Amino acid sequence: MKVLILEDNEKSRLHLEKIVKSCSGGIEVFAFGKKAEAYLCALNHLIDLFLVDIILEPVNGNDNSGIDFADKIREQPEYKLTPIIIITTLQGLEVKLLKRIHCYDYIEKPIGDGEIVRKRVEDAIDAISANHRISERESLVLHYDGLGYMFYVDEIIYFSSHRNRLCVCTRNEKIEIPHVTAKSIIQKIRYVKFLEPTYGTYVNPDYIDHVDFCNKEVYLKESEEILPIGGRKAQKFREEYLSEAR
Repeated sequence: MKVLILEDNEKSRLHLEKIVKSCSGGIEVFAFGKKAEAYLCALNHLIDLFLVDIILEPVNGNDNSGIDFADKIREQPEYKLTPIIIITTLQGLEVKLLKRIHCYDYIEKPIGDGEIVRKRVEDAIDAISANHRISERESLVLHYDGLGYMFYVDEIIYFSSHRNRLCVCTRNEKIEIPHVTAKSIIQKIRYVKFLEPTYGTYVNPDYIDHVDFCNKEVYLKESEEILPIGGRKAQKFREEYLSEAR
């Protein structure tokens, strides 16, 4: 679960980050004080929940820049229905603003000990989890040279990048796409878990036949390729693989 916080006040931002991280469910938090940085993060990561302060530029009169950020987020197809919790000091927040951005909920400042924030965030996370349609297969679309490549993520055996060139090996084909990194792809995948045996290579554990830890090699099902295990990634990969194999 990925949560993005946009709050210009550093003290408030750190407080919110601490509160959100204390919620159950293994939450990854991205916290920013500037709209541009937060927006770039939202493009590079699939965010599940946004916490956005309305007043990001208090020196400007009648500032609603947080709403402007939310409007821009809603322009992205993947965020049409993503929950946004607005944080505000405005009394009687205008209903028109909430409806315009399809606000999930709002929290009034000051946030105090954080119990209200924690409750609202956990309620949102529960709703998100309930609405995830696990039965629907997760897909991934990549574009190159005017062509679109669509993959079912559960059919990807592994993907890797070298010198800014991505290689995707599926059950049916192997495709190379330039100017795409494996790191950018793993950030787009939500539900299917991949392990990283070496830097820049991610393998679906469902397609691992066996692992030779002595020779640092990963043998695959439905592929004759052998993936190496890198030195810095070896220990973490071993722990995660053995955990998956139990």
